[in-house]
Amino acid sequence: MTSRLPIAGYPHFALAAQDDKALSTRTLTGLSKAGFVIESDRIVPPQGISAQGIIAAITDAFQAAKQR
Repeated sequence: MTSRLPIAGYPHFALAAQDDKALSTRTLTGLSKAGFVIESDRIVPPQGISAQGIIAAITDAFQAAKQR
């Protein structure tokens, strides 16, 4: 995983890699389950999602990843 994955269509948003690879992997898995497509160089959000929706999805995925 790169140290920074930009969010397609939102150049000011990016997901930064965590020092904890397992936590990063679980966060990306959570985003994938929420309809995001994880590519090697970017994250593609679901069609029609708002900036607030992206922030909420990232927050939810990260919090769920930390619970495991």
